Amino acid sequence: MRRSVVVVLAVLAILGLLAPPSFAQAPAPKVTISGLVDFVTTAYKNWSQVGNQPSSVTAGSQPDVTNSKEKGWYSRERGLFTLTGEVGKVKGVWAIELDFTNGGGNFNASSQPGSLTTVGVAQSGTSANFDLDTDVQGAVETKWLYVEAPITGPGSLLPFIPVASIGRFGGQPFRGHNYKVGILASGDFPGATLETTWAPNVRSTLTFVQISEALDKFIAPNQKDSFAFLASLEMDVFKGLTIKPTYAYAHYDGGNCGTANLGTPAWGGYNPNANCPAVTAGNVAAPGGVGRDIKRHYLGADVRWTMGPITVQPTFIYLLGEQEILNRNGVINDVDIRSFIADTIVGFRTGPLNIEARVMYTPGQNANHDSQNAGGGTIRRYDPINSGFAYMNGWTEIWTGDIDYITSFYAGRSSLVMRESPSYDKYGRIFGGLAADYSLTPALTFRALTNVSWTDTSVDTKGILANGITTSTFAFHGGKERYLGNEWILGLTYRFAPNVTFDLAAAALITGDALNIQRTGGDGNNPCVTDGVSTCQSRNVYKGTARIRVTF
Repeated sequence: MRRSVVVVLAVLAILGLLAPPSFAQAPAPKVTISGLVDFVTTAYKNWSQVGNQPSSVTAGSQPDVTNSKEKGWYSRERGLFTLTGEVGKVKGVWAIELDFTNGGGNFNASSQPGSLTTVGVAQSGTSANFDLDTDVQGAVETKWLYVEAPITGPGSLLPFIPVASIGRFGGQPFRGHNYKVGILASGDFPGATLETTWAPNVRSTLTFVQISEALDKFIAPNQKDSFAFLASLEMDVFKGLTIKPTYAYAHYDGGNCGTANLGTPAWGGYNPNANCPAVTAGNVAAPGGVGRDIKRHYLGADVRWTMGPITVQPTFIYLLGEQEILNRNGVINDVDIRSFIADTIVGFRTGPLNIEARVMYTPGQNANHDSQNAGGGTIRRYDPINSGFAYMNGWTEIWTGDIDYITSFYAGRSSLVMRESPSYDKYGRIFGGLAADYSLTPALTFRALTNVSWTDTSVDTKGILANGITTSTFAFHGGKERYLGNEWILGLTYRFAPNVTFDLAAAALITGDALNIQRTGGDGNNPCVTDGVSTCQSRNVYKGTARIRVTF
């Protein structure tokens, strides 16, 4: 009897091992929701917030730093809601984002049903405006939509491969390629990611980015096919020291025709995105111009080194490649790209006090160097694949918005605004910052910060704001000014309730003469004349902002 029972149990065990996975009890599905809701209000003067104004807007609101009439006060909301469905190790993620400015101005509820009528200028960074009754249509943004699943290792698609890998496929956030936000690949992208753990101290991340997609050539004859590939290996050398070497390749066919031309901003008077598909006629996209290929290779590394209370975080990325440019004689030249970025943070913490310093340098080229000249030349400007609109976040309140993060100084002029461009147009940038925060209580933290910046090469201050800074016909030989300015910030963070935070900051940018520029408005001062030349004097910038954030 006992032997029979043993035989029966053994047979049942073997059958259980041989049974297909569908026979096993499936884990219960689980759905969770997380996110945040922000209310932000900001007052500013000369903050250059509406970078792309229609011609009907009066010259009193010109989007440049030379006009002290530019001032305002507004409030807005953002909601970010992430829904995650899980079954065992597999996830499906959908994140939606809502951005509204308070007060009717752009897309608003008073328009006719089923339409969105433009009735004014929108605050940069918002999708729509709340007016009376607030029933806004068509302003829901899908931020992420992706599937996450185990690819290798036990219980995966390829279980015979012993190392564990997780794959994400679809619209998703960049992860695993840089420690400093915005320096190479941040924000969101469409594509695929594979994260592999080779050993407890060795991890890798591979990412394929579909920047644009060439569909059927009959229905979309000028649709572009642009992509990027990134590979990073992260190693914990010993406790406290982690290094992350990275290689990336990006190929842009006709620039980037997507959001804000990320990665390919207009600079130095030249727009590399002039080959975007034309407006569709019915269901067929009309052909655009000739091709403008951009090919870039990024090679570099991030390091994190902690020694007791001291942290050191250097980053170096070398950029090389080539870019097709239509010169002023109507001929396409292949112009070499040779640039780099060096960015280091050093910190010291003792008790409630934390002090950090940051230095960044990226090179530029001479004011009289025009890549559209027949001779071509070399492009020295550094551009990340995707800044995520956040480079230098936390180190400046004006150059890159921090508490009020959707806007930044020179918003709408991608090659000048720091959150998108480490370089200042074609002139490079040198940036140094010093920050301190003190936690008076676990709930209340005060902070102070200052930064100062220059361009690497002297700016043509006779230029105008068009496709970055368009060099004047009779530029200063070699440019004239390099000093961009000195910013000062005071602020606090108060966690006055569970999952609720109040942030407050006041900032001032004492502008330098490298921000002088010609103004093109019809306000009776066009062009300005400063020191006998056609240049408008830059004005100081002021900003105060507050935010209440609820997270869940």
